[in-house]
Amino acid sequence: MSKDKAFDVVLVDPPWKFDGLTGVSKNVKDHYQVQHSTTFHDLPLTDIVADNSLLYMWCSGPVLKQAIELMTSWGWTYKQTAFIWEKDRVIPGSYSVTSTEMVLVGKRGKIPQPRGCRKQRQMLKSPRQKHSAKPEDIQDRIDLMFPTQNKLELFARRHRPGWTCAGNELDGMDVFDWVKDFRC
Repeated sequence: MSKDKAFDVVLVDPPWKFDGLTGVSKNVKDHYQVQHSTTFHDLPLTDIVADNSLLYMWCSGPVLKQAIELMTSWGWTYKQTAFIWEKDRVIPGSYSVTSTEMVLVGKRGKIPQPRGCRKQRQMLKSPRQKHSAKPEDIQDRIDLMFPTQNKLELFARRHRPGWTCAGNELDGMDVFDWVKDFRC
């Protein structure tokens, strides 16, 4: 793949399998195809991303450790929690009432240039939507920070202008197959 086609910014919302959790989370498989976190390590992202790139990854508290391990296995260094989504409705948790999801950010090489508006707030308060649907405001903020970069969303559930989106809910193609086909 030529470097001009490599992705500079990647957003991933892995369909995490929540083992041992109770309540709403145990029914996640009724909404989409879930996978064990170890499966994601085999996704060959390094073949389709730029040497200088960022990875944004959705995760919740129960999979935080797996998310950072996955980010590292793909070749990015965890830097911080880029965004926190506070939902209007809560889910009973094992240790506290759960109302947030995080978007972690990792860096590979240097931050892609040129950069746009860096003044994007970390916290987003937004209503919950259908199961696993994420607020578009997060991508809006990424677009403002990186307006000219090639952007990819994996495990996407809808198309977004200005982004390459891949996910089995879009075209029935497994993300692993999509990445392999894209590399060729």
